[in-house]
Amino acid sequence: MQPIMKKRIDSIADCIGKKIQKGLKDDYLGLYSGEFGLLLFLFYYARYTGDKKFSCLAESYAETLLERLVKDINTHTFSGGLSGVLYLFAFLRENNFIDIDVSNMQPEFNLYLVNKMRYDIQVQNYDYMHGALGVGLLFLKSGTNPEQIQELIDFLYNTAEKDSVTGIFKWKFLIDPEKNAWGYNIALSHGMAGIVIFLSRVVTSGYCDSKVMEMLHGAINYILSQQIDFHQFGSFFPNQSLENKPSFIAKSRLAWCYGDLGIAMSLWLAGKAIRNMEWQDKGLACLLSSTQRLSLTDNYVKDAGICHGSAGIAMIYNRMYLETKRTEFKDSVQYWIDRTLDFAHFEDGLAGYKTHYQDGLVCNYSLLMGIAGVGLVLLSYLEDDKQIWDEMLLIS
Repeated sequence: MQPIMKKRIDSIADCIGKKIQKGLKDDYLGLYSGEFGLLLFLFYYARYTGDKKFSCLAESYAETLLERLVKDINTHTFSGGLSGVLYLFAFLRENNFIDIDVSNMQPEFNLYLVNKMRYDIQVQNYDYMHGALGVGLLFLKSGTNPEQIQELIDFLYNTAEKDSVTGIFKWKFLIDPEKNAWGYNIALSHGMAGIVIFLSRVVTSGYCDSKVMEMLHGAINYILSQQIDFHQFGSFFPNQSLENKPSFIAKSRLAWCYGDLGIAMSLWLAGKAIRNMEWQDKGLACLLSSTQRLSLTDNYVKDAGICHGSAGIAMIYNRMYLETKRTEFKDSVQYWIDRTLDFAHFEDGLAGYKTHYQDGLVCNYSLLMGIAGVGLVLLSYLEDDKQIWDEMLLIS
């Protein structure tokens, strides 16, 4: 399998390299959805191959994107905007991929980010990908802005719906923008599992106080209250909160974005943060049970991307193998890596891949949904590395 995987990784690198050399610009610049996300794969690929051509390409592309950043970026978000980009550069510097210093831009960027974070606070936009907590993740990473970290902690505490009997803390999210419908979301990507992981990072960063601990316990109490019968439904958690009164209860997809995997990772990480073995055991049991879910159709796995595809599943199981050395996870990584390679069968795709989007298939270069993310997962598997970049996907 290694020769096939190497060939696929090389094809992805070639595809991204040609895009850059042709000067083809994406609609977005951000970490998850745009051109900055391609840098992560390029730097890893250059280190893996030792190819100076790709090292030079990655460095020159980084400089080009930074020049565009000041004038072209128009959002602060972690997924598509400035906070995610600055987090990426902090990671790249920390791991000796680059020595580019953006500190001279920091004061202006900082003012912008704080103002945008405060706007999100006013409209109660918690979403880490598109709201206030994404800025908080950057501040935790950089070790700056303790006042704003406290502001976010107070914001979460003051806006939580609290139940003194059950000990539950919960927050409402915008679950249908077209209808302006609000409800409860337990997913990693846009819901309470993301809040739990943010609070866990607050703890490990040293900002822990009684409010943080109360919220962490309360949020997990709520998530656990949403559990359904795995043997009856095929998953531990539904796609959306039971409180939203879905017309019927159905098992959630197998994916990074929604369902058991992201929720279980939030339990595991919170348990690690405060040494709560009950939460860790619950997350571990959920993840181990999920390894039995092998059908692409039944688990709504329609492409290879990290967000809702096979590479994202392999990434999570690989993280858990690295943490536990359980053979169940090792075997599952192999299975989902194989499925990821199988998805590269489109003659008109990018390195053979297409992304399932809405009701069709599209070509996508990005980290979250496209070939950059697929290539990164394959590369970490091939190199048997520590997959430390997955902190940007909130699973470590």
